[in-house]
Amino acid sequence: MTTQSMDALLKAGEVDQARALAEAALRKNKDDRPALLTLAKLATVDGEWERAEELVTRATRGGKDNDADSLLVQAAVASQRDQVEQARSLYEQVIRTAKPPRAEAHFGLGYLLASLDDFAGARKAFEKAVELDPNVAPYQFHLARMCFALEDLKAALPPLEKALELNPLYPPVYVVWGTVLLHLGELETAEQVLRKGLELIPGHPEILNVLGNVMVALGNVSDAFAITQELAKAFPDDADAQGNFARMLMATGHRSDALAVCRALAAKGLATAQSKTIEAMVLESHNPPDFEGAAAAYREAMKLDPEGFGPANNLGNLLLSRQDGKPEENVKQAIEVLEEARRREPARVEPVLNLALAYARQGDKAKSKALASAVVKQNPEPELREQAERLLKTLG
Repeated sequence: MTTQSMDALLKAGEVDQARALAEAALRKNKDDRPALLTLAKLATVDGEWERAEELVTRATRGGKDNDADSLLVQAAVASQRDQVEQARSLYEQVIRTAKPPRAEAHFGLGYLLASLDDFAGARKAFEKAVELDPNVAPYQFHLARMCFALEDLKAALPPLEKALELNPLYPPVYVVWGTVLLHLGELETAEQVLRKGLELIPGHPEILNVLGNVMVALGNVSDAFAITQELAKAFPDDADAQGNFARMLMATGHRSDALAVCRALAAKGLATAQSKTIEAMVLESHNPPDFEGAAAAYREAMKLDPEGFGPANNLGNLLLSRQDGKPEENVKQAIEVLEEARRREPARVEPVLNLALAYARQGDKAKSKALASAVVKQNPEPELREQAERLLKTLG
């Protein structure tokens, strides 16, 4: 069996057939190079990195007989071991020297760059892989992922459609496609795509989760509630499933139940920024509000998500609204956490506007004006812009 035949099976996702052919070839000749390299590639797919290295060493006689296939396996092993520069060098070596060009090298480099958060570089690499071999579903899918990461949502749609055409039983395609359509506001299309996925892959939790979000956006609360409840029952120890159920309970007025779900997660050591934020919001909504409990929960949420602005922004608002006879101390603390919220996500308008309000309450008109003006220049949604403009008029 030729290397090309085995590679064709691997690209088509026919893993079992490729493995069977390689093993049959090795039974005839224990040093069959194509078979050894095919099994080495399969070992990387299976996460058996030491076996992959052993097989590629046998195939290349200890590295004396390298070619593009062996270098690709070595690059994958190096990447897994966080030997980033070595992996990158090997991928680039294949890109420079392989004749004909190897799409796998561009794909491997793209995957490596994506792991380093170089989404623009990864997108270029995936685009080249797709150009060289457009009929490989993972190449199309990961190109779409990078378009999504770079917020080029419409560009993500064609590769997602192609990936689904090539492999209609791959759940992540439905998840990403549904999410992209949700962000684009194409809710009916998102629902159709996700329900089609569930017809082919019944009960898949990630597809169900995105469908629940789409149902919320469509205003179909009953279906959204049913989906989140189903997932919560199926996955009692899954923090995301439980957190989404708590969020739905809170949104539908079942606040005590939402609080119970959040505290059950915390008791299991599974609290997340989402669950702690929901806990804080429920405590804040009590009559009278539980300010101490809510503030403590928001601070826990800040620790659990060191990059998210939401809990810090909410805590700032809570402190600004507190009426306990300590207005100066509350404003001072609010400014501290709102500055932290702005540091975490500088592009977000909400903490900037809240800071403008806080500095105005502190009596620092210059800072308040500068921040409110910055909000107006960002041209946010009408409600936030109007608040900033009213503040500027009040300040004079």
